[in-house]
Amino acid sequence: MKPATSIETGVSYSANGWLHHFEHDLQDIIAHNCTYIVHCFSENEMIFARKRTRQFFQMTRDAGLGCWANPWSVMGLFGGDQLSAFVPRNPEACQILSTGQRAPAACPSAPETRTAMKLWIDMATDFGADTIFWDEPHLYIPDWDDLHFAPDEAFACFCPRCRDSFQARFGQPLPDSLTPEMRLHREDLMVDFLTEMIGYAHDKGAKNAITLLPVDDDASESLPWNRIADIRGLDTFGTDPYWFLHGKDCEACVGGQMKQTMDVCERRGLTPHFWAQGFGIPSGREHELETGFRLAVERGAQSIAVWGMHGNAAWDGASEDPEKVWDVVGKTFGALRNR
Repeated sequence: MKPATSIETGVSYSANGWLHHFEHDLQDIIAHNCTYIVHCFSENEMIFARKRTRQFFQMTRDAGLGCWANPWSVMGLFGGDQLSAFVPRNPEACQILSTGQRAPAACPSAPETRTAMKLWIDMATDFGADTIFWDEPHLYIPDWDDLHFAPDEAFACFCPRCRDSFQARFGQPLPDSLTPEMRLHREDLMVDFLTEMIGYAHDKGAKNAITLLPVDDDASESLPWNRIADIRGLDTFGTDPYWFLHGKDCEACVGGQMKQTMDVCERRGLTPHFWAQGFGIPSGREHELETGFRLAVERGAQSIAVWGMHGNAAWDGASEDPEKVWDVVGKTFGALRNR
């Protein structure tokens, strides 16, 4: 692990395609004491903005910052706010829900999915990313999707590949409820997929960082932390305890999730990471960011990144006072780096 005094600080970057804006934003990010940028590299950039993405990555590195590439909403398998181009082009590679509905997300077991993911890795590393940031990998979650209209209790995957593999492994058809065998099948889908992709990125010379959904009673879609942490080529491991979003107490939420994070990281020599909410912050509660950041570092975090710059003002869900949020982020990052 890095020494406890070495704190890396980052911010996500999206919603801009203009070089002159990025030149300004880059200086703003540096002035707010960030040491790396998490670039949201979606399928839209893969298809329509390759040149611009390469330029942004190069400018980031030329400024002396770390360049992380986030597969933002790629194939519906990661966190983010983008539609997938892969899904309508490859309907037979999509997840099928327990209701029989086709989900707007790729099945990790499909060969087309794995080929497309490797293409994304090839582009990200070729464009200059030094770290691949696997952000909230998950099977399709109906509750996150306002346009699909599947019931929240629906789950994946019931595609022909999954039906055949489940039958061969357990000697029975896929159940219509989350039995222990079904839960293991779902875990294996993502663990096997991430094992191949993280290993592939590692072999191309990239570092790998991952944020998993928190493990608690309200996060049934979280992946098995220990199995993921054992993947070859993983360097950084963390979670995103969004206490504002879920109506939880800051100190209890951050403290509990950081304890579990450190239990995973210390045994494996992984860098502990804290992925923080900078969007949807109610006015008057911005100070809780400083409390959460400081507590995360006290509990062992060596890397903190916030979603996103200027309180996520470019998107719906912006903080009520986004500039105050950004000010608190910058000052706290500076204090933590200079402690």
